[in-house]
Amino acid sequence: MLPREAEKKALIDSDVFISYVKGDEMIEHSESVVDSIIGGRMEALISSILFDDVITGLRSKGMEISEVIKVILAIASIDHTALPLNSAIAVNALMLYEKHGGPRRLHYFDAFHVATGKLHDLPLITSDKYIIEYQRELGIKAIDLRTI
Repeated sequence: MLPREAEKKALIDSDVFISYVKGDEMIEHSESVVDSIIGGRMEALISSILFDDVITGLRSKGMEISEVIKVILAIASIDHTALPLNSAIAVNALMLYEKHGGPRRLHYFDAFHVATGKLHDLPLITSDKYIIEYQRELGIKAIDLRTI
């Protein structure tokens, strides 16, 4: 069940889509989110940088391009609206990354997701432990995928 903050619309982190498509340990939780999107109970928004995030992550793990394309097409088949990157989001993301970035902290692409959520005043559904733990300092409302 979705938390009240996400009942109408939420920004979806790439890990939610990857979990849904690849079927990892968070599959039941990500299926709940996707079911809410498909059922029209929630409007899904993404940072326009999400696809670059997914491609970079999967390719860095050695996934063949043909398999990456299948993942991208699966994500694209889930109804969502991409929020465009603009200078305010880029600057905010870089400032967040400068302050919070590093190993086992805020990842580069996640800084853009956080900045997008922050500037559009949207809750971010994620399983990223750093974002969840430091949501107040990051200036967003994070919803832990594990609780859905």
